[in-house]
Amino acid sequence: MSAASVTDKSPVSLQVGRSERKRRLFAAAGLAPLILWQFIFFVVPVLLLLVISFWRTKSYRMVPDFTFDNYIAVFTNGAMWRALALSVQTAAFVTVACALLAFPIAYFIAKKAGRLKGLLLVAVIAPFWISIVMRVAAWRLLLGENGVINKALVSIGLVDAPVSFLLYSPVATSIGLIYAYLPLYVLPLYASIDAIEDNWIAAAKDLNAGPFRAFWEVTLPLSLPGLIVGAVFCFIFGLGEFVTPALLGGGKQLMVSQIIQDQFQRRLDWPAGAAIAIVLLLIVFVLLALSMKWFRKASGEKL
Repeated sequence: MSAASVTDKSPVSLQVGRSERKRRLFAAAGLAPLILWQFIFFVVPVLLLLVISFWRTKSYRMVPDFTFDNYIAVFTNGAMWRALALSVQTAAFVTVACALLAFPIAYFIAKKAGRLKGLLLVAVIAPFWISIVMRVAAWRLLLGENGVINKALVSIGLVDAPVSFLLYSPVATSIGLIYAYLPLYVLPLYASIDAIEDNWIAAAKDLNAGPFRAFWEVTLPLSLPGLIVGAVFCFIFGLGEFVTPALLGGGKQLMVSQIIQDQFQRRLDWPAGAAIAIVLLLIVFVLLALSMKWFRKASGEKL
């Protein structure tokens, strides 16, 4: 028996091995509820959608079959492309607007709020305590032709009559989405900015960097992880949002989520709706993969 094998079976090595097995067992036990949750409520529904997407509909009933007709219809339907373009355009606009609005809010809370930091963070997430339907309904009261905004515009003389494009239009949908997702952008951005040491900014200024250059070369690059995470939240949630476009969009220009709902509920063509949902899911996965690659590059991790 060699000296190495004797060393491997020493009491110390056996104790280390048992500790490592216990650590892995506890880690697996801790992850088990999350894995089970994801399997039941994400993997299984997606697999069902994938299977149904290859079926066909006959006399409003699903027929178990295998056909690519639903996917061919997705990529050859002009209305589908228009809805996808509108969804991407709206989600991109909402993401950029949320970034521009969230940065000063997150910066103020992280660097200037002092003792009010906790209170302001609670204020940021306070809208989530109210149902999204009620929040969107409130915007209908504000944006309608007889709403608060139109009355204010008429009373101060900016317009002669109430403007109609504020409600039931892509403008209203964008306003509602910005309001809904702004907190989701502020929180990760706040975490990134709060992690920036004040000494790093002071060091840049000691090296004759002005406030703008210190912001551009220190604060902004170190805020990129928060900017990317917030952008991913806003864009992906905005791409698949249904409630806000349905209540504020008016149905004149449909987004992808509304077409999916239309296929499932009004046309009772579940295979077609499932195919559109799978295509949208694949688009989201591709965007997530690209954003994660960008996030790792921005945070300095090896790709």
